[in-house]
Amino acid sequence: MARTGKKDAAAIKEGLRRFEFISSVETYAGNPLLPEFRSLLELAKESMKSSELAAQDIGRLKTQLNEMTRSLDLATRIDPLTGLANRRDISEKIEQEHSRAQRHQRTYSIIMADIDDFKRVNDTHGINYGDDVLFELSCVLRECVRSEDFCSRWGGEEFLFLLPETGIDGALAVAQKINNSVAMTEFMVNKPGIRITVSLGICEYRAGQSVNDCLKKVEQALLQAKGSGKNRYSVAS
Repeated sequence: MARTGKKDAAAIKEGLRRFEFISSVETYAGNPLLPEFRSLLELAKESMKSSELAAQDIGRLKTQLNEMTRSLDLATRIDPLTGLANRRDISEKIEQEHSRAQRHQRTYSIIMADIDDFKRVNDTHGINYGDDVLFELSCVLRECVRSEDFCSRWGGEEFLFLLPETGIDGALAVAQKINNSVAMTEFMVNKPGIRITVSLGICEYRAGQSVNDCLKKVEQALLQAKGSGKNRYSVAS
């Protein structure tokens, strides 16, 4: 019995060391949940010092720490302004889809969208209104893709879509839907509402391409759409 208790204590201490490491890694720096996580960790460490701590209390604290760890990881994958996946999260998903496409000789498509003349929105209405537009736009973009697709904020006023198992024809249909939906929406951050448009680049993965190749091509296609008059989409060559 005593031997079992020692093993349990050793396992708990090892777990606490792991949580201690999690609290110190740079990945979670600035995360709003980090102070709460550290407080919970300190409580667990203090509890370990008390010989009267009941086993169920230790288990409860471990469960809370595990749940908080999952919350920390989730918070690092979500863009706080729009609620969409952030660049880190979508980058990992693209890598996963790329590996799957290579293994099974399948395809996927990427769409990059950029708000046309967004600086004018900020200059005219202020940065706070610009943030409101980004939030409202994210709601519109979510409705333009299937549940199995991924919509993310790539950075600034750029958004990136990953369309698994989707060829160029399917990607073109999504791009047209995005263009039309955004152009038809009146963003009610001010009265009268603000009208905006987006330009899009489209790239279908082809065998032999790397993820970086795809991202470079979709960015070039976006620049081509911008240079051709905006409020349109262009396909990577």
